[in-house]
Amino acid sequence: MMKSDQLEILISRFSKWADSASRFVAVLLLSDSDKKEIISDRLEIFTHRFAKWTGRASGFVAALLSIFVWFVVGLVYEFSQGWERGLTIYIGVITFLMVFLIQRGQNKEISILQVKLNELIAVTKHADNRLINVEDLTEKEISVVQEIHHKIGEEDI
Repeated sequence: MMKSDQLEILISRFSKWADSASRFVAVLLLSDSDKKEIISDRLEIFTHRFAKWTGRASGFVAALLSIFVWFVVGLVYEFSQGWERGLTIYIGVITFLMVFLIQRGQNKEISILQVKLNELIAVTKHADNRLINVEDLTEKEISVVQEIHHKIGEEDI
């Protein structure tokens, strides 16, 4: 693949991300009636695209480029205290946002897994259907269920 093709792909991905961001900002200017639902939908699309992008090689390359840019800026400003403060703020903001992005992705993946497991339990003839919504139990109730299944496992041996 030629560098111009790679650049086109990168520009295309960035433009999708920028389009999502601009639509999100445009929704902020709407009335309150449908604002929450539209904002939620736009935020879902934006975070999904951004999470996918950060997990790809292009996201890694962008992170490396940002490090390189900060290093060059550090050379220009002779690694001054102002440069160091800027770097600290930049790293803090990116880390803060990425923690929420990662947590959102984990929550979605866990929800998807729960739905799939619930479907498997529901279609299995000898399964205990009370386990379908086990994720809604408290930690204490989950411990009790684990003990019950541990005892069942020991009886089968």
